[in-house]
Amino acid sequence: MTKAFVIFGIVFLIGILLVVYKYQHRKDLHDDVDLLKSVINQIFEEAETPTVSQNRLIKGLKQHLGINEKMALKLIGKARHEELLEIESTDFKKIGKIQYKKKFE
Repeated sequence: MTKAFVIFGIVFLIGILLVVYKYQHRKDLHDDVDLLKSVINQIFEEAETPTVSQNRLIKGLKQHLGINEKMALKLIGKARHEELLEIESTDFKKIGKIQYKKKFE
């Protein structure tokens, strides 16, 4: 019984540590404005256009940062709040047709 309890305790502790690590990693991504700025700059350089669609921006953030779509949308909101991105045009009839342009050089 004590061996099973120790093994269960170790597995539980490892699970808790993984959850804390994932939370801290996402928090660090959300708080690091310089990293977000450099990734957005890379996405616009790859696109070679002054504006980028929301879908392309999400795909770029997912690719460069290894995050899911929900976190990518949160980072787009953070970038808009920090005035790194600006909405250029919208077409609400088609999902993902919001065009963003960067506000920094």
